[in-house]
Amino acid sequence: MLTGLPEFIDPIQLAKQHHVLKGNIPLEAMARIHPSLNEIKGDVYFDWLFTMDDQQRPIVNGILQTELPMICQRCLQPMLFSVDATIALMMALAEKEDIPFGYEILVLTSHHPVPLIKLIEDELVLALPIVAKHSTCPHNEYELDDKTSTEAQKYNPFQVLNQLKKH
Repeated sequence: MLTGLPEFIDPIQLAKQHHVLKGNIPLEAMARIHPSLNEIKGDVYFDWLFTMDDQQRPIVNGILQTELPMICQRCLQPMLFSVDATIALMMALAEKEDIPFGYEILVLTSHHPVPLIKLIEDELVLALPIVAKHSTCPHNEYELDDKTSTEAQKYNPFQVLNQLKKH
């Protein structure tokens, strides 16, 4: 499934070695995002640098990029949602550790290997929109055009009451 990439990683060991992991993982391998997608096709590109910060804490910096085929919830038409996420994780063995600004904590329960796909899928789930929608829907038949909205503003059924109020 992962060509040239390890299935399980030891993030702390990778950070000590200043290791770079990059590649493509198919969306088919990430079952938790399937209900959010219109089609299950495409790949997720990632480029992550595992390193240590100035206090010798293991961190991961990198990017996550993909195009997700989704359904616009406004017009119910297919759309592509672009994900271009920046990843900044600090690995810790306890939640109480002080994390630097701009980093999220990744709590490791032990030094057991972590599935690489799970880490990438977690970050992709966080990058999903709450509601998928076009910025401007191309075929929205329910959207009012400018002409219709100005006509609705011109006619006011309570205008008669305004004239009675003056008398």
